[in-house]
Amino acid sequence: METEQVPPQNAATPPYGGRQFIGPRLPLPADPAALAARPGDYISKTAHAVQTGSQRASPAPISLDLMELELALDPDEINGHGFCEAVRDAAKASGAEFLFDLPASGLIGDAQRIAVICLSRKDGGRFGLVLLSPEGDRATAVEPGPETAGLVQFAKAFLAVLERL
Repeated sequence: METEQVPPQNAATPPYGGRQFIGPRLPLPADPAALAARPGDYISKTAHAVQTGSQRASPAPISLDLMELELALDPDEINGHGFCEAVRDAAKASGAEFLFDLPASGLIGDAQRIAVICLSRKDGGRFGLVLLSPEGDRATAVEPGPETAGLVQFAKAFLAVLERL
């Protein structure tokens, strides 16, 4: 059996020993300005951070349980049964707990509604948010940020009341 000799890598040797990596190709535009103008065409919706004003933040990391929740969200159900029911069903399917939803007015710039989800009740609770796009056609799961800290505090108080009942 013959083994292939791979030269050691140095500045003159490209990665993978000079071999080309063959894998799925992304349809990236030739002009970088086109990517900056319409990143949603080239990057998954989950990778987008919450937009505030005219600046887009760098993609926020998302936990595995929030990713599972987002994957359980059905866009057809949002259109058919409404945002609240779609998020409630996705939370149930992913093992989370739907707490409440409310208008996003003023809390987050690029969302119509916000649903608050309890991912875990351990150690005072762990929460996630589901944002309905301004057009009302898609929902995105995100980690709470500084702009929603008051909402998370309200969710903790809401859970404390539920636990006493």
